[in-house]
Amino acid sequence: MSQHTLQTSEFKYVNNYNLYKNSVLIIGAGPCGILSTKYISQNNNVLCVDGKNDIGGLWKFEEINENNHPNLQADAFYNSYGVLQSSLYEDLQSNDCKSMMCFKGLPPNREYLEFMYSDQFYSYLQQYSQKFNLKNYMTFNTFVQSVRLSKNLTQEEKSQLSFNLTKRFLIKLVDSADYNSNIRFVQADQVIVCNGHYSVPNYPNIENQQIFNGDLIHMHYFRKSKVEKYANRHLVIYGAGPSSLDVVLILLKRQAQFKPSRITVIGQKNQIQAQQKSSCYTEEMQTQRLVYKTGFIQKFNSPSSILLDSGEIIENVDNILYATGYQYSFPFLECNSQIDNIIEFYNERKNSFGPLYKRMFAVREPNLIFIGCVSTVFQLQSCLERQAIVAQRYIDNHIQLPSFEQMEESFKSDYEEACKASHDGKTYLKTTTEENGLTDFKYTKQLQQLAQIPLDEDFEKIYKEIVYPTYIQLLSNGNYPKVKDLNFEQLIGPDYSPEEGKF
Repeated sequence: MSQHTLQTSEFKYVNNYNLYKNSVLIIGAGPCGILSTKYISQNNNVLCVDGKNDIGGLWKFEEINENNHPNLQADAFYNSYGVLQSSLYEDLQSNDCKSMMCFKGLPPNREYLEFMYSDQFYSYLQQYSQKFNLKNYMTFNTFVQSVRLSKNLTQEEKSQLSFNLTKRFLIKLVDSADYNSNIRFVQADQVIVCNGHYSVPNYPNIENQQIFNGDLIHMHYFRKSKVEKYANRHLVIYGAGPSSLDVVLILLKRQAQFKPSRITVIGQKNQIQAQQKSSCYTEEMQTQRLVYKTGFIQKFNSPSSILLDSGEIIENVDNILYATGYQYSFPFLECNSQIDNIIEFYNERKNSFGPLYKRMFAVREPNLIFIGCVSTVFQLQSCLERQAIVAQRYIDNHIQLPSFEQMEESFKSDYEEACKASHDGKTYLKTTTEENGLTDFKYTKQLQQLAQIPLDEDFEKIYKEIVYPTYIQLLSNGNYPKVKDLNFEQLIGPDYSPEEGKF
């Protein structure tokens, strides 16, 4: 990769640079970036860039926020995204067991819980990176400000560079702490996007929100300090997905004098009906400390009340927590979308984008590859690793993608199927448990057929026969807290990890 005004942390990478190898830039050093670096660095020049000072992405907990940042307006991430980069809240326990969270070739430490705390999984990521010397290919405190197609640069833009532009992409890098500082450029044959999709909050558009006089935040800003403020208050949680389940569990495990006086959870009918069956919160539901409501908030009715679409008014609300998900955001592409036009968003909430082939490859430029944008039900980490393997197989020329026309037709078919479940296509990047949708099993099979690698039958057996049925039985009856108490060690073994060399 040709570079200009290099940082010291990149010198080792440049000194080992092989001019005859293919060059790949990876954006983000969370789990997706770590896995992509591991696989793609085997036969390519790789530079993985991350804005934080170490690996981990959102698994790297940081206290810094919009209120205590020393120089918020200069922060490169904030300047591009409008928020700071996410990190998970303290004491978060994963939603998946160790066998589904770990990567090929490295079992988690035996002393880690079956459902690891965030700091345990972060330590695991450090161990994995150390085992494969992945930080040799990484640079930190560095932000990707733009990714351009070289062919679309003007002659004037090219003349401003101090090197010959010979590769497909030109990437502009800046310091994370100051987006006007230490500007330099990198060329690449491929770009792997691993920037995650849990940083830009999705806020619902609710009438009269400005009249509410209580504390109102999105899950993006949820921290342990908020737990104290919810004590003996009426908290409304808007959304009934995994984040909502976690917050309810955290709050109701506290001693009585520190619990909210009432928690009202508002969400989709299928989610709420399952949670109402719970045997874990029988007492709380009977005493109205925990209340479930289906539907959506139509408007804020007064400084302390909300009106639901059913016509019911929820009174005496002290705090509101939006557990309403996140938006996809790629400002390094969006800033030049009128010129390069590689991807587009399909609805106002920006929870669906494309066109993508197999939900990974940009159809209009397949050398731009997105890892980790699919939200799976119970196989998130294994899905990320499988996507990284597919990307490696393509970049190393072991597999070929179909023609542009065939990929476009495949995308249209996938997207039309998603629109049957939601008219705006919001489920396109989600796997589901519904047979008429894209399930974990179906997506795994699609990727495996593309990769042309034998399937890891042992992993599939563990998932299909042990983990998946147990999860479904508990979650369909609202017993999420019991999931966190599961232990599969006797059935799976204490030192299990998926087999290397298989898919």
